[in-house]
Amino acid sequence: MNQEPSDPVERADQRREQLRDGDVKVKSDGKVEQRPHGNMDATLIPKGKDHPEEGPYTPEHDHVDPDLEPGGAKGHPTSKDDLEA
Repeated sequence: MNQEPSDPVERADQRREQLRDGDVKVKSDGKVEQRPHGNMDATLIPKGKDHPEEGPYTPEHDHVDPDLEPGGAKGHPTSKDDLEA
């Protein structure tokens, strides 16, 4: 029978050694890549943006970004003016 050490730090060290490198790989530039594992196919690994030069997402002029404008636009179904009856 394998005796576990009573010190929690030593137990954590043993578990960390058993994990090997884990499911991620950190490159020298700091970029983190996920390794395929289990039933995971290489096509399921998330990739970066297709066009990083385009910058962050910006909605079209007539669309509302709910993260930036949670109240909705004037006339939008989620605006409070429509709820008053």
